[in-house]
Amino acid sequence: MKSILKISLDDIKNNWKLINIASNGKAAAVVKANAYGMGMIEVAGALLEAGCNYFYVANIFEGLKLRKKFNSNKISIAIFEGYLEGNQKFYAENNLTPILNNLEQLKRLKNFSTGVIEQKAIINIDTGMNRLGLIKKERDFLINNRDLLNNVRIDYIMSHLSNANENESKINLLQLNELKKFSNNFPNVKVSFANSDGVKLGSNYCFDQTRPGIGLYGIDNFGKNFYFNSVKLKLPFKLYAPIIQIKKVNAGEKVSYGGIDILKRISILATIGVGYADGWLRLFKPNSVFLIGNEKCKIVGNITMDSFVLDITDIKKNKLKEGDHICLLDNSNIEHILKNNNIISYELLTLMGDRLHRNY
Repeated sequence: MKSILKISLDDIKNNWKLINIASNGKAAAVVKANAYGMGMIEVAGALLEAGCNYFYVANIFEGLKLRKKFNSNKISIAIFEGYLEGNQKFYAENNLTPILNNLEQLKRLKNFSTGVIEQKAIINIDTGMNRLGLIKKERDFLINNRDLLNNVRIDYIMSHLSNANENESKINLLQLNELKKFSNNFPNVKVSFANSDGVKLGSNYCFDQTRPGIGLYGIDNFGKNFYFNSVKLKLPFKLYAPIIQIKKVNAGEKVSYGGIDILKRISILATIGVGYADGWLRLFKPNSVFLIGNEKCKIVGNITMDSFVLDITDIKKNKLKEGDHICLLDNSNIEHILKNNNIISYELLTLMGDRLHRNY
């Protein structure tokens, strides 16, 4: 039996619309990593219906997959990894927009150009994150050698906030000022800056385009619900896993690999058909409590590749049987699971494996 990830595309669309309003109607969408585990093609299709027409992905393979499904010049697809050697023809043949992360990539773009067709691109500048983007020396060179941009159509100048989830961080303002300082030299080029948390920093950070990612799913890094214009965004998914066996086990018996738990009483144990191959990590074991109805149950034994064991001895109100699906993850416990296992929402969502059946 399959575990089921129930996903509401309507909730995702509504979340984007609320972020778009807060972005002054200028929100794009980041759908990399299979749309944070929710299904890139399905999520992008829903967002197109909602009015989004600019998408960001991580690499050329994601870009090609998205373009194959949505082959329209009205839809822009930008790729974070940069204009790498060997990928030039894929950008040209599939109307994909490279994000240029250094001057070498800009020169590579110009060399590949026929000189007849204007190449489109995004210039990424590093304003302090030290991950991707033109460093100060390269930015200064470009300002003084603007002919490098001849025959290149720059869709946006962009940068990425490193501390947007910290409203009071001085780093946000430092990055903002660095971006303004550079972009002021190119007044006719649009600017893209804010991620989901960045939108909450205010209109000064929104510029001409925002790039929400995790916000599409209603939560921040730590599983707390986003609010935009005092409206709470929704967590648009729930994870259900099947009970594949129920058994009575005597006190003193050990459970699962290594026998790390010894039962102190006669117990009713349910083996649940999801494991770390599905993204349900071993580290969830000591810090996860689940509610079935209003009754708590805990994991006993190690979480394994395909399953784990729940002690359901105290579940009285709900008669559980093999084949039933129980809810492991929803808005009631996602924040608790993230906090107590020292992971962030990005990790939890993107680790959800292909074996999970996504039910839209």
